[in-house]
Amino acid sequence: MSLMPIFLLNLDSAPHRLAAMKEQLDALGLAFERFPGVAGKLLSVEELEAVAPPRLWEGRPRRTSGEIGCFLSHRALLETVVARNLPLACILEDDVRLSPDFAAILNAARNLPPQVDVLKLEIAMPRAKIPFIRVSACAGRDLVFLPSDGWPGAAAYIVTQRGAKSLLARMPVMIAAYDRQAFDPPAADLAIFHLFPLPAVQEGESEMGRAPRPPKAPKPRRSPARVLRDAVRKGLRSAKRRAGHLFFQINLLGIKKALFGRRIRKRADLVRV
Repeated sequence: MSLMPIFLLNLDSAPHRLAAMKEQLDALGLAFERFPGVAGKLLSVEELEAVAPPRLWEGRPRRTSGEIGCFLSHRALLETVVARNLPLACILEDDVRLSPDFAAILNAARNLPPQVDVLKLEIAMPRAKIPFIRVSACAGRDLVFLPSDGWPGAAAYIVTQRGAKSLLARMPVMIAAYDRQAFDPPAADLAIFHLFPLPAVQEGESEMGRAPRPPKAPKPRRSPARVLRDAVRKGLRSAKRRAGHLFFQINLLGIKKALFGRRIRKRADLVRV
């Protein structure tokens, strides 16, 4: 019996993944609702560019059709969470491996602290060491806040009604891969937490469309004055962003935890699946 609604994103072209996830969730005693993913490769060029206008793309010259389909799939699912007025929902992609205590985690998540908008259960490509601030215990794990941005991954997460609305507000169109657009930009209207150790891990390359970044094009030569001016502007933007991070964390966690609660954990200690 499910302890909160579980939605499983699955493409019509991947019945084998659906079968594998059903077997895994059945073994955990968890019911789920299949949510059909959007196959980006079936969309026209006009449809793709309407979702992801080329002039707004960040980081590289093009997004793949699969990445755009992934964005549309998650966005449609968030719209469903809002439309059904669900207080909480668990969203899974169809290539994730779950820990044996996943049902207990969902049970504990029904009583999350009120400031939590999103509880991420997986991180894609984590760094060797990850900074975190411990907030409390949760189902035998730690509820943590990551003080630095840049933690992608959308294979497993729990979202509140307020969190779903905030996520939708930041994605009228696609400007980056879904997980980065959804979870990277820090904002006072979206408090994202994680569980450590992570109770879910993505098995491999997602059919939803996460693709490797191509090599960067060589930068044009700039004059020394231009280099200095660009460096100053970059430094000011970075300082403003860091100050915004700190004020957000103080408001969310309190001064003591925000300033003195930071710890470091090795990547090898992050997953318990």
